[in-house]
Amino acid sequence: MNFDFLLNGLIAGFIATGAMSILQIPMYKKWGMTSVLEWHENQVITSKIIKNNPEELLIPSFFFHFLHGGLGGIAFAITVSIINFQVSYLISGTVLGFLFALVVLIIHEPITKVKPLQHPLGNLPVIASFVNHAIYGAALGYFLFHLSHFDIIL
Repeated sequence: MNFDFLLNGLIAGFIATGAMSILQIPMYKKWGMTSVLEWHENQVITSKIIKNNPEELLIPSFFFHFLHGGLGGIAFAITVSIINFQVSYLISGTVLGFLFALVVLIIHEPITKVKPLQHPLGNLPVIASFVNHAIYGAALGYFLFHLSHFDIIL
């Protein structure tokens, strides 16, 4: 493991977060902020720091969304460099995505006061979180592999 590999993890994390975010926009537009669990969490966190109305903080809250995605990319790079999973980065990343979705479910209620398994919108936000985080993880694995194996540093 070297600095370039960690940097590639950060970049792959940002790219994967962007891909996931694009897929979350239709849900947000149709059902609002609470339909996208991690956006809702980041919005509440941002409102506590900035001391502003959460409804006005969608764009500033994306700082935390991308920060989490980038840090997840670094953590993934560290993990795959230490542990040889004997599977592709794509599969390892997808598993990581599911684990991140579990973390979102665990921390959601303490942050937002909304119980994800008793969500006003039903099961949709929970299912979408798992699907979107699996996409994040797959994209993370794909981009980390390609950035690292072809000596591409953006």
